[in-house]
Amino acid sequence: MSLREKLLARLLAAADFVSGAELSGALGVSRCAVWKHIEALRDEGYEIAGSPRRGYRLLKVPDALYPPLFSPLVRGKFGRPYHFYPVVSSTNDVAKELARQGAPEGALVVAEEQTGGRGRLGRAWHSPPGGLWFSLVLRPPVSPAATQSLPVLLSLAVTDGVAAFPLPSVEVKWPNDIVYQGKKVGGILVELGAEAEAVHFVVAGIGLNVNITSFPAPLEKTATSLQKIAGEALSRPQLLSAILAAAERYYSCWCREGFAPFREDYERRLCLLGREVEICCGGSVARGTVAGVDAEGRLVLVSPDGTKRRFVGGEVTFKQKPRQTLRPDEDKAEA
Repeated sequence: MSLREKLLARLLAAADFVSGAELSGALGVSRCAVWKHIEALRDEGYEIAGSPRRGYRLLKVPDALYPPLFSPLVRGKFGRPYHFYPVVSSTNDVAKELARQGAPEGALVVAEEQTGGRGRLGRAWHSPPGGLWFSLVLRPPVSPAATQSLPVLLSLAVTDGVAAFPLPSVEVKWPNDIVYQGKKVGGILVELGAEAEAVHFVVAGIGLNVNITSFPAPLEKTATSLQKIAGEALSRPQLLSAILAAAERYYSCWCREGFAPFREDYERRLCLLGREVEICCGGSVARGTVAGVDAEGRLVLVSPDGTKRRFVGGEVTFKQKPRQTLRPDEDKAEA
């Protein structure tokens, strides 16, 4: 924990003013250094009252994900230990390195901003301040093949977390997207450290457009944010806490029973259900109507001749417009 984080933790724990002398002694720095860090916290959006005789008192905190603000909200194993970075290239890359070094299951990497965020198929992922960009280290006792349903499972946790707030329901778009009225709100990228028959670790990266009010021109028609949907900003620490609690609950059952117990619940949230789509997979294109998913999280497609096919992955586009949405070619953008 940095000196500034220690100072913030002291202010958060105090019910009243804390003198500069007390903070100086507790942190082992000069009172001038304390004042400089107080000013830096004010610049970051913390409202801190100051009195020459009484010291400092924290009045209001910004929508921030610093450890002293978020760690008290962690309810279980997911989120411990907590690694926060103002800026990283990719939280998945940081989490994979931590996993290789032996990070325990539940370790969490969170960044305020990603400069090299990515989605499926290596697409760039727009990751400015105001979103939730995080990666979770998992060590499931399953085969590598079984992890194919993990992005599908985790999308349920994300929608559960969003449902904890008073805003319209979001939907899932197989295999790894979170959408609202056809526009992308978030996505999930799962990467493995595995051998042919053994999973050493899984890193589950989740990106969610939360308090973002504008997007680059190429994404304006294909992406939206929870703030735009709700009409007001959401608490990112509270949302992250809710997602992690749901993810831990789902994951625990999934490790024992697989995806089958969640199939019907997933289908209720699936925006593709009953829609005519095209799936591009391995260079070939399949067309048909989405009948749902199977017990392993594979998409079930009914072709025009009635044949059923199952897909582990692929790029899905609508042949007909989804409700209130975009052109079919627009549905491929990552945000």
